[in-house]
Amino acid sequence: MFLPLVLVTLLAAQSHGASETAQKFKALRFTQEPSSFIQFIPDFSRLTQAVSVCGWIKALGSATYPTVFFYGSYELTMLSNGGHIGIFGSYQHLQSKFSVRKGTWFHTCVTWSVSSRSHKYYVNGELLGSKQTPSGRLFNTGGTLTLGNWGGNAGGHEFGGEMVNLNFYAKELSAREVGEMADGGMCNDMAVDKHEEVRVLKWEDILKKSRSGTVTEADMANFCLTNLLSQREQVEGELKETREKLSETQQALEEKKETELNLYEEIKNVSSQLNFTLVTLEEVSTELNQTTGELGECSKRLNQTEEEFGRATEELQNYNQTKNIWDWNVFLSGQYINKTITSEQAEQIRSSWDDVAQKLIGYKITDALIKFWKIVDCTELEDRPWSMLYSERYHNKILTQELADGLTSVWEGISEKLVGVTMTEEVVELLNYVSEETNCYCGN
Repeated sequence: MFLPLVLVTLLAAQSHGASETAQKFKALRFTQEPSSFIQFIPDFSRLTQAVSVCGWIKALGSATYPTVFFYGSYELTMLSNGGHIGIFGSYQHLQSKFSVRKGTWFHTCVTWSVSSRSHKYYVNGELLGSKQTPSGRLFNTGGTLTLGNWGGNAGGHEFGGEMVNLNFYAKELSAREVGEMADGGMCNDMAVDKHEEVRVLKWEDILKKSRSGTVTEADMANFCLTNLLSQREQVEGELKETREKLSETQQALEEKKETELNLYEEIKNVSSQLNFTLVTLEEVSTELNQTTGELGECSKRLNQTEEEFGRATEELQNYNQTKNIWDWNVFLSGQYINKTITSEQAEQIRSSWDDVAQKLIGYKITDALIKFWKIVDCTELEDRPWSMLYSERYHNKILTQELADGLTSVWEGISEKLVGVTMTEEVVELLNYVSEETNCYCGN
C-alpha cells in the first residue's frame, strides 16, 4: 500500500518544485576537499535528556576518518565507516562489524537517553554496537554542528560522499522505530513523519544553511521515482505470481475437498457395509451357537444310539448262535402232535439234552451213532428229540464243546413261550417257514 502513496508524494514534489515535500528528496554531495562542509549552531535545547540522529548515507571518499557530522566539543560524532561512533568524547570502533560497500546507500542511526545511559549505533536497522554513558550526564547544547568534516577544514576527515534526510530527534528511538525507518526505504518519509513532533533539526532546514567549499544538491525525486517504479513492477510481478499460486492453491484445495468428500462417502459406504456384515456375522454366530448346541445334543444321542446298537449287536450275536438250530419237526412226533404244550412238557423240551450232550463230545454224529444212542438211551423221557441231530448244524459233524453247549441251550428262552400252543401240523409247518424265510431269529 505504501508504494502508491510514495509515488503520489514524489509526483507532488516534482509538481511543486521547491516545496517542503520536494526538499525532503534533495541530497547533499560533499567533495573530498577539507573545505567542503556545512557548519552552524543549532538549537538543541530540547536534546538534553535524549537524542537520536538518523539518515541515509553513501560514502564515496577515501579519507581515513570520513566524518558525517561532528557536534560540540566531541559531544556527538559519526563516521561513515563504523569508526569513531562517539558521545561525550567516548568512542565505539565498529569497523569490523561494518559491511556496507562504498558507493552504496545505507541507513544509519545513533540513539541515546539519560535514562537508558546507552549509546547505540544502527546500520540498516541492525544494532552494531552499544556503550554505557556516565550516570546523570546530560547532553550539552549550544555547540557547533559540522556536517561533512571534523570541525571544519580538518585533513583526513573529509566525508566525500552524499547524505539525505538526516534528522535530529529529541527522543531515544527504539529498535523497532529505527527498523521501520530503514525498512521504509530512502524514498519513503512516512516513518520520519511519524516523529514530526520530536524532529528538532529537520533535513529541509539543513538544506537552507550556508555551505563552505563545494557542497552541491542532488535531486533524488527522479531517482526515487525510477527506483519506486522498478519496485512497483517487481511487487506487481510478485503479486501476479502470488495470485497464480493462490489460484493453484485454491484449485488444489477444491480438488482435495472433492477427493475428501468422495473418500468420506466411500468411508460411509464401507462403514455401512461393515455394520451390515457385523450384524450378519452376529446372526451367523447365533445360528452357529444354536447349531453347535444341536450338534452336541445329536452327538449325545448318537453316543447313546451307538451304545444301544452295541448292546443290540451283542444280543443279536448271542441270539444268532441259535440260527437254524430249532427243529420244529420234533413236535410232529406222537408225543406232541395235536397236543397243547404244558409247562411240564416245555421244561422237558428245554432240558432234554442236559444229561447226554456231554457224552457225545468227540463223536461224529452219523446215522449209526444216532440209532445206537436211541437203543442205549435209558432216559425216562418217552421221546428225546433225536431228529435235531439230523439238522445241518450237527449231522455228520464231530460234536464239539461249543456244539454241545448249543444243543443243551437250544430251547432256552423259547420252550416256555410254547406253553398253551397246540402243535398241529400246520403250526409246525408255519414255525419252520418263519425260521427259514424271515430274519426274526437270524442275524446274517
